[in-house]
Amino acid sequence: MKLKTIVLPAWLAAGACMAQTDVINIDLAKHGAEVSPNLFGIFFEEINHAGDGGLYAELVQNRGFEEHVLPSSMTYSDGRAVAVDSPNYANGQNRHWTVGWNLEQKRMTGWKVEAIGCTADGTVVEADRPLHVNTPHAMQLTITNMAKGGKATLLNTGYWGMGLEQNAKYNLRMYVRSADYKGTVTVRLTDGNSGLTTDRLTLEAKKIKDWTELTGVLTSHTTTANGQLAIDFDAKGTVLVDYVSLFPQNTFKGRANGLRPDLAEMLAGLHPRFMRWPGGCIVEGATYENRVKWKETLGDPMTRRGEWDVWGYRSTWGLGYHEFLQFCEDLGMDAMFVNNAGMSCSVRNGDYTSDLEPVVQDFRDAIDYAIGNPATNAWAKRRAEAGHPAPFPLKYVEIGNENIGQVYVEHFNYIFSRLKAEYPSIIFINTLGHTDRLLSQIPGDYMVDPHWYRNPDFFFSNNHLFDEAPRTHDIYVGEYACNSGVGQGNLLAAISEAAFILGMERNSDVVKMASYAPLFENENHRDWTCNLIHFNSSQVFGRASYYVQKMSAENRATYNVAVSEPSLTQQPPFPLGTIGLSGGMQSKVEYRNIRITTADGKTLQVSPSQLKALRGEWNVDGDVLASVVPTPPADANPAGGGGMRRGMMGGGLTLLPDFSSNSYTLQLQARKAEGAGQDGLTINFALDADGRTGYTAALGSGRDGQGAAITPLAMGGRMGMPPGAQQQAQPSPFTLEAGRWYDIRLVVTPDEASLYVDGTLLATGHTQTVTRHFCLTGYDSQTGELVVKVVNGTDQPYTRTFSISGAKSVAPQGKVITLSGDQQAENSFAQPTLLAPKTTTYGQFAQQFTYKFDPMSYTVLRIKCGL
Repeated sequence: MKLKTIVLPAWLAAGACMAQTDVINIDLAKHGAEVSPNLFGIFFEEINHAGDGGLYAELVQNRGFEEHVLPSSMTYSDGRAVAVDSPNYANGQNRHWTVGWNLEQKRMTGWKVEAIGCTADGTVVEADRPLHVNTPHAMQLTITNMAKGGKATLLNTGYWGMGLEQNAKYNLRMYVRSADYKGTVTVRLTDGNSGLTTDRLTLEAKKIKDWTELTGVLTSHTTTANGQLAIDFDAKGTVLVDYVSLFPQNTFKGRANGLRPDLAEMLAGLHPRFMRWPGGCIVEGATYENRVKWKETLGDPMTRRGEWDVWGYRSTWGLGYHEFLQFCEDLGMDAMFVNNAGMSCSVRNGDYTSDLEPVVQDFRDAIDYAIGNPATNAWAKRRAEAGHPAPFPLKYVEIGNENIGQVYVEHFNYIFSRLKAEYPSIIFINTLGHTDRLLSQIPGDYMVDPHWYRNPDFFFSNNHLFDEAPRTHDIYVGEYACNSGVGQGNLLAAISEAAFILGMERNSDVVKMASYAPLFENENHRDWTCNLIHFNSSQVFGRASYYVQKMSAENRATYNVAVSEPSLTQQPPFPLGTIGLSGGMQSKVEYRNIRITTADGKTLQVSPSQLKALRGEWNVDGDVLASVVPTPPADANPAGGGGMRRGMMGGGLTLLPDFSSNSYTLQLQARKAEGAGQDGLTINFALDADGRTGYTAALGSGRDGQGAAITPLAMGGRMGMPPGAQQQAQPSPFTLEAGRWYDIRLVVTPDEASLYVDGTLLATGHTQTVTRHFCLTGYDSQTGELVVKVVNGTDQPYTRTFSISGAKSVAPQGKVITLSGDQQAENSFAQPTLLAPKTTTYGQFAQQFTYKFDPMSYTVLRIKCGL
């Protein structure tokens, strides 16, 4: 295990104990951490149609007519796809996971059949002689009653319209087969708005008894965001059609089977140093067999089987492992490959394999494909045969995604111990959080990958999260975003993320890499609340968060220097809100004898029937409110997240309507009646009307049912200490016993909440003292500039005097880059750069100068300083 010793000087923890002064002192002679050159990267996952219908340039949706095919290893029953019946690796229970499955609707995804002067019936069938084993289905078009001049048309509308450009060329590729069709095949580009044909190509189809490939080039004679591909048949007969592809010749770097240029250029604009692929939850899969199998993403796109992924649609895997590696090389960034660790997503089915040697071999093959020697390795030879004999820039391999618990520890140890010995140059990544106690069971030199999806208060409050992080393992913050209570991503979200990023930069001795997530969103298919880059068939824009990422990467200092900033802090009271009772994901919990004593001494007796169920299923039996252990609603849209895992919304939740206070005493009895796992008893307070933000008093939610804590709640998931609230007392240890009724008393005042169990005080908490002003300073050795980054997360201007020491000279003229605006504002297709950084020249820099920062702003000052 790699051990690091670090001493944190007082200035490094600026903000926690800042002097009350209007002067920010900067000392260029006092060096802090080197800022990791690899700190800023990107994370791609097939979510929100980020790839198919997005970055991957293919224009035809459902090109292989396989959209309706069930996820691997799942069966169909009564309109649902049903997972294999197998124990969940996290708790040993069978989840019986299912997802809604409309077979008929899915068959025709993207396609329409039209007929003029004839009768035409189009049905997706399993071909008696399929085009390829990986594309067994085809469109069967039966044409009868053909009149002179009639035609039957297969029409593909693309991914909510095809973005066609005037004079641009598009490569057509399709396969047809028929024993009796004697007509022609005419392929047209049309404008779905006007109905006009923009180009046509007529192909003879006289010898198509066997599968025949038809190809050609179409040129659009107009620009439209609603293009369509029409395939006309002018004679009677039965025709099978498969793998219909329309691919623009203009792709990023001119790559065949390549990427949409405008979206790729948006990524290039972030100056990423690495890219993580392919996920994300899809790495795990809803079931183990539903995982991403990288080998199936190689070769001719026609032969790629594709797979339904957990975000609700089928991926063609046109943007596969090779394309990912090629894109990394094209952008000059390192590649991070994520592979399954032998287990599926624990909040979905969670089934797993105990046969780990094939899992290890799959990792080996992937690494060899990327960097192996074609002369000695079969997978490296396949890379060379695909046109790339030189190795790709694979540097990182993550073992699993968001996996947890003892089974993962065993899997990781088995896989990592073998791979690290064989590939010492590869940096391996573990999915446990950086403070997880299970890390003590995993020897070796590897990185860890914590994730956060939270509200603005979390990110403002956790600028100092990593100041006291263990220095035992380097940290890769693989997924983070402010996505709660900020619309689709407003300026407030972006500014709070900037504050969090400053904390990562300051602690770059341990935080080596970070990537925002998710990366892309097709405006027509949103799986997640906030995403960095929005696009449709013809347009793209970056949210304010995109520009925070861009500013941070473009203004990365070589190393940090000392700064002591003023502390403008406040300790807000608990907000007015209601109470709520939670049920576990794995355990039945019960509540009874609920009463509230208000500040004026009145007692309210609360009947279980008065509580409103917001999530999950609840039963009322007399005066007892009982949760029902859930079967996960897998087809529900989990957008918004908020827990450590995306889509993990916790168990059930009830709240008391029409109650709002921050001064009362809540008394009740509660017990964990049955169930495995770490679920405890959870009483929520200061809840908003949607039950998505507030605070929670939890009993026995830690390992082995231990612990008592008061913590913030956001988006329905608890993230643990310390964000937003501070647990201040735990006078006695506590272990939750199943089946035992506990007398619980929660005393809430505006300033403090106290949790009593059976008359004993177990925990107290209050809102955390917070600031929304942050400053980070560093020196750019290449340009000879002092780089000052300031976050003003308030709606008032922020004026401060800066005093610079340790510099021989300070040039008066420098550069100021500012992102600011209305905190609720968002970029849009109509106003794509409403929130974008503005660069100005400033001529009054000196060893002491004063600057006024805009309200709600992220500002970078670049000052020439001689050392």
